[in-house]
Amino acid sequence: MKVTYYVATSLDGFIAKENGDVSWLDTMDIDMAETGYDEFFASIDGLVMGGNTYDFVFNYGSWPYGNKLSWVCSNRDLQILDGANLNVVQTPEDVFNEAKSKGVKHLWLVGGGQLASSFLELGFLTHISISKMPIKLGTGIPLFADHELEKLSAKKTEIIQKSGFEQLEITLQAKSIT
Repeated sequence: MKVTYYVATSLDGFIAKENGDVSWLDTMDIDMAETGYDEFFASIDGLVMGGNTYDFVFNYGSWPYGNKLSWVCSNRDLQILDGANLNVVQTPEDVFNEAKSKGVKHLWLVGGGQLASSFLELGFLTHISISKMPIKLGTGIPLFADHELEKLSAKKTEIIQKSGFEQLEITLQAKSIT
């Protein structure tokens, strides 16, 4: 199963402000068609996020991911948004095993940094797709909680200059898990 951490970061490696706010992305003068989001979203058949990311989506007020199979890693009871095809599990292993058993071929790790580090540590993360935006936040939630991007064991790294930002496509030396 392919597992992609598809995310936007600031130049200094933050995916959100300390309070989880990502409104800084709205200030970017970026053509959404340039990001490849629509093509990426069409390629996935499941997604996973941590509890804090789910809280952010919940506070947004509507489920933006359609009926795709979805998981939240959390030890808390969560109120499920209308329209969400959502499973609440406790561990990345639970997500991985359930996704495999349901035939998911491409899982999107939506965020955040702690969950991404857990998937990386377990060898579940196979790809990282980063839209590096031309802004420095100074502080915030890092791309990974327990790892540094520069120190990852990559099988292949591609850097694509887009209009107004840089796209990094990384294939990892993941465990052989299918």
